[in-house]
Amino acid sequence: MIGKYKHLVVMLLLFIFPFFFFISEAEAKTDPRIPKNKIVALVYDDSGSMWEQSGAGGKLPIDNWKYANYALQSFAALLEKQDQLKVVYMSSPTVPAPIELDEKLRQYEIDQIRAWKGKKNTPLASLHTAINELNKAAENNKNSDFWLIVLTDGIFNELNHLDPNISVTQIEENKKALFTSLRDLKAKVEKNGTSIHTTMIPIETYLNPEELSIMADFKRQWKESSGGIVLESKGQLDIIQRINEVAALMTNRDPNEQEQFDLNPVWEGNQLILNSPFPLRRITLIEQSAEDNASYQMKEFYMNNQQIQKGMEGPFKVKTPDDPAQLHPPIRGTFTHFNNVNGNGVIEKGTYKIVFDKELTKAQQKNIEVVAEPAIDYKIDFQKINSDGSLTSDPSVFFEGSKMRVETTLLKSDSSDEEIDIRDIDVGSLFEVEAQIGKVSIPLKYDRKLNKFIGDFTINQKNNIPVNVKVNIKGFYQKEKETSLKALPTRKLSLVANTDAWSAPLDKLNQAKPLVITPMVNGEEMTSEELSKVMNQLKVETPGNIKIVKKQKGNQILIYPQSLSPIFRTSVGEVPLHISLPGQYPNELAEGTFTLKIEDISIFKKYGKDIIIALLLLALIVYLIGIIIKPRFAKNRISIEYKQSKKRERLRDARVMTENFHTNWGNRWLIPYMAEKKRIGDLKFKADRKKDRVLLVKECQDADLIVRHEKLSERSRKADIPIYHNDEIQIERSNYHLVYTFKSQ
Repeated sequence: MIGKYKHLVVMLLLFIFPFFFFISEAEAKTDPRIPKNKIVALVYDDSGSMWEQSGAGGKLPIDNWKYANYALQSFAALLEKQDQLKVVYMSSPTVPAPIELDEKLRQYEIDQIRAWKGKKNTPLASLHTAINELNKAAENNKNSDFWLIVLTDGIFNELNHLDPNISVTQIEENKKALFTSLRDLKAKVEKNGTSIHTTMIPIETYLNPEELSIMADFKRQWKESSGGIVLESKGQLDIIQRINEVAALMTNRDPNEQEQFDLNPVWEGNQLILNSPFPLRRITLIEQSAEDNASYQMKEFYMNNQQIQKGMEGPFKVKTPDDPAQLHPPIRGTFTHFNNVNGNGVIEKGTYKIVFDKELTKAQQKNIEVVAEPAIDYKIDFQKINSDGSLTSDPSVFFEGSKMRVETTLLKSDSSDEEIDIRDIDVGSLFEVEAQIGKVSIPLKYDRKLNKFIGDFTINQKNNIPVNVKVNIKGFYQKEKETSLKALPTRKLSLVANTDAWSAPLDKLNQAKPLVITPMVNGEEMTSEELSKVMNQLKVETPGNIKIVKKQKGNQILIYPQSLSPIFRTSVGEVPLHISLPGQYPNELAEGTFTLKIEDISIFKKYGKDIIIALLLLALIVYLIGIIIKPRFAKNRISIEYKQSKKRERLRDARVMTENFHTNWGNRWLIPYMAEKKRIGDLKFKADRKKDRVLLVKECQDADLIVRHEKLSERSRKADIPIYHNDEIQIERSNYHLVYTFKSQ
C-alpha cells in the first residue's frame, strides 16, 4: 500500500521546508545579513473538527488531524539544531510547548508530537500566545528570522458571527486587538533589522458559505496587517497538492520545472554519488518504507573526496499516528541530513559521496529521495551608464532620464560578498532571470566576462521605483527579491551674480573687480569640486568688443572684463554677456545673461595716447624706410685708383694710389634717405642704388673736367654723372695733372 501513496508521502515529508524559504518578498530587501537561526511559533489546530465532520449519517471521521500531525513531525525533523520551535496547541491555547531540536532529543520530541491527542475548539488565545512568544524572543535575538505559522481548519471561536453568544461589537474588538498586535510585532522585529514571516494555512473543506465569507475577511486582514501569505487547502489529498507547490518553494525550487535539474544521483555499489555545480546548505535523504526500521545505515559522507567527520545528522523517524478509523494506510519516513561542519558550513559545489553499510537493492534505492537546499543568494546592484560608456554606482547621480544598468550577482547564501562562478554552466538553457522595474519587465542576460546577469533600462520616473528581481534555476532554485531604486529629479542648474550691477570706467577696466557668479544646483551652491570638473566647458559670449578672462575661486566663477588694444576699440555702454555652463551629467546646462556697464571717457583720454603712439610709430616707420632704402657704397667692392703728375706726359709712369669708399658708421646707418657720400681728392662721390656704379656729384664738376675722355664743358653741374667700372676722370691744372679710375670688383 505504501507504493500507492508514495507521491503523497514525499510531499508530506517536505511540508516543513516552505516555511523557511517561501519568504514574504515584501520584506525581502537586499539585506546581506545572514540570520543565525529561525525562531518559529506554530499554532496547531487539534480541534475536534480535524477528526470528524457532520454528514448525512451523522458525524463522519476524517483524517485531517493525521496529515497535520505527520506534517508537524516532519517540521521538527527538518529544522536545524540552532533553530527554535514552539508549538501552541489549540487544546492548550496559553501554553507554548518548546520542541527540543538537539540531535539527541529530537527523536523523542517527534514521538511526543505523534502521541498528542487533543480534541477541543479553536480559541483566538492560541494565536495571541504565539505572537507574545515572538515578541519576547525579539528582545534578545537581533540576528534571527521570526516565523509565525497558523494551521487551522475553521474560524476562531471569538470571531464567529454565527455564535449567538458573541456580539458584532465584541468580534470587531477581538479582530482589532489581534491585527494590532500583528502589526506591532512586525514593526518591532523590523526596527531591530530582522524580519518576520507569517503564513496561514486554512483548511476550508467543510466550511459553509457564511463561514467561508468570515474566513475570506480574516485572510484579507491577515495579509494587510502582517504582510504574510495564505496557502489555502481543501483538506486531505488537497493538502498534499498544496504542500507539493510549497515544498518546491521551501528550497526556492521551481515547482513547474522539477525535471530540469537535479543532483544527478548515481548508484555505485554501496555508494550514492551526487553532483552539483552550485554550493549547497544541506542535503537531506528521505527514505520511505513500510517497515518500522530500515535494514541499512548510512556510514560516511564525502565532499569533493574529503570525508566530513560528523557530517551526518539523524536519522529522524516520523510516521502517522494510529488512526482508529483506518481511512488510509500508515505513512512512515526517515530523515537524514548531511552538512559540512567545517568552515562556514557551506557544501562547496562539486561531487558528493554517501556510503551505506551495504549495497542497496533497486527497490530500496527507489524509496530514497534526495532533497538539496541550495546555498544561493543574490545581490542586486544598479549602475548609471555615462555618455562615454563608462559606469558609475554613485546613487547621487541616478537622475530621471538616466540610462541605467541593473546587475544581479549570485552569491553564497552564507557569505555577504562571495560570488558563485557559473562561467562553466550552460546558463542559457538553465537560468531565467528577470527584473521588474516599475511597470517595465527586463530580461537579464548573462555576461560571462563579468559573471553577472545584466539588463539596461532608462529611469522614467522620480522618487522610489519598486524593483523586483526573480532568479529561476529551472527545477532547482526560484526566488524573488524586492528592493527599490531612488530616482532623483533632473538637476536644475542656474547662474547667480553676487552683485546686482557691475560697472567700471573704460580707462580703469583692467583694474576693476571681477563679475562674481555662483553656479547653483537645485537652489544650492555647486561645490568647488564639481565646478572644477566643468570649468573648462564654461562659455562666455558677447556681441560687444571686449576681452573676457575667466577664473575659478572656490565654488565661484570670476569674470574679468578687459579692454582691447587700442582702448577705443573696446565697446562702451551696456555690454551683455551670455554665460553657459554645462553640468557634469547629460542634459544639464546652466545659462544666464549678465550686463556689464562700461563708462565712456573723454576723447583725449580715449584717443590721445593712441594718436601719439600712432604718430610716433608712423615716424619710426618712415625713418626705418629711409634707413632701408638709403643708397650706400658697396665698400668692399668699389674703390678709386688715382695718380698725379706735374707733367701730363709723365702721368703714365706715376705711382698709382687706391682709395676705398669707406665712410663713418653714423653717416652710413643713422641718416635716412640721403645717399652716402665720400670726397676723394678734388672729387666728391655719392652712392647709387645700383652697387656697380657711383655718382659724381654735380657740386664738384667744372667745365674742364674730363669724364670718359670728354670734357664736361656745358654739361658740368647739370646732374650727377654715373661712373662705371674703369671710367676715368681727368683733372688738368696748371701745376699738376690727376687721373681717377673707378674700380667695381
